Amino acid sequence: MESPMRGVLEGKAAIVTGASRGIGRGEAVALAKEGARVAVVARSREGVMSACEEIEALGGTALPIVADVRVVEQVERAVARVVDEWGGADILVNNAQIMFAPHPLEEWTEDEMRATWESGLLGSWAFMVACFPHMKESGGRIVNTVSAAGHGSSTLRGGYSATKEALRALTRVAAREWGRYAINVNAISPMAKSAKVDEVWSAEEQLEILRGGGPVLTSRWGDAETDIGRAVVFLVGPDSELITGCTLSVDSGSAML
Repeated sequence: MESPMRGVLEGKAAIVTGASRGIGRGEAVALAKEGARVAVVARSREGVMSACEEIEALGGTALPIVADVRVVEQVERAVARVVDEWGGADILVNNAQIMFAPHPLEEWTEDEMRATWESGLLGSWAFMVACFPHMKESGGRIVNTVSAAGHGSSTLRGGYSATKEALRALTRVAAREWGRYAINVNAISPMAKSAKVDEVWSAEEQLEILRGGGPVLTSRWGDAETDIGRAVVFLVGPDSELITGCTLSVDSGSAML
């Protein structure tokens, strides 16, 4: 095992949802590499344990929490466990989101709409509210994951697009209401290659996204840790004290389409 990591987030307690794989896992690792203690939250016990083992192998500190963000009681227990373990919650990164393969709006089912809404918007809201009492006294940083599918140009992702844009609005409301408590609330709009991307889009569809429906400026997918994770480190670190209520697009320009 490498020596314990020290960085700009040393001593901070962070919660990352949807952190068992993909973008969330990359963000969790990036935060840990800067010295944050990271609570890895996801529904998959195997994925949660794997992510924690990766962080600990790097010399970081991780806390595995198996929870479904759609269940408020589980959210509250997750935050309470972090506070009990580390004495507070300084950073919250809401990344959890149930996704479905693209299909026409009229073919979205009620179950798909509810799962998308409850995981992305309501789950993020529940974690924000649960963390608020602990951030209210000493400040904190919240980063919500949105998407160019909501504020850019998108088709065939109606439920997902609506959820992400609603979360962006929630981000701005929280930034206005909680700024007095030194709580910064921002959104990140990422484009990164992950296992989920491979599940949702075929190789041909991914190529088409790169050609004309995605990151057209650099023609590559972002990396979950080194691109997205490092941007999150910036938003929750000391260099972004005056940044709140904003959307940071880390998507090679796809939001401009």
